[in-house]
Amino acid sequence: MKVLGYKHRLDEIGATAVFVTFDDPEPVRERLLAGLDVPYPVLVDRERETYRAWGLRRSSVAGVWLDPRLWARYASLLVRGERLRRPGSDTLQLGGDFVIDREGIVVYARSQERDDRPPVGELLAALRRSSLD
Repeated sequence: MKVLGYKHRLDEIGATAVFVTFDDPEPVRERLLAGLDVPYPVLVDRERETYRAWGLRRSSVAGVWLDPRLWARYASLLVRGERLRRPGSDTLQLGGDFVIDREGIVVYARSQERDDRPPVGELLAALRRSSLD
């Protein structure tokens, strides 16, 4: 949800963010979005059709929970005073980040590996490039 801090930049570019989740809406509101002002659509795909269509896979338990980088990231967040949010119903489902231009063409795609979302600057650069076309 790092992108929430960059709303003004998205507005300048004329872009929006869309979040897709597979969990039921109520737990998403109570856990993931609690205390957050999310000015973007949050779509629910219980059947994970979009996840399959975009080639987003599931990881193994070892691939997620035994990775020392994940624990280092969580420790870093805690040291900075951030509140960890309760995970969703399936911690092995990996997500992704995509930028789609005005014509509906995917100009940036990155499937998630563990907890490695791309830097927001990378997404903004892709958005800027797509808005120049």
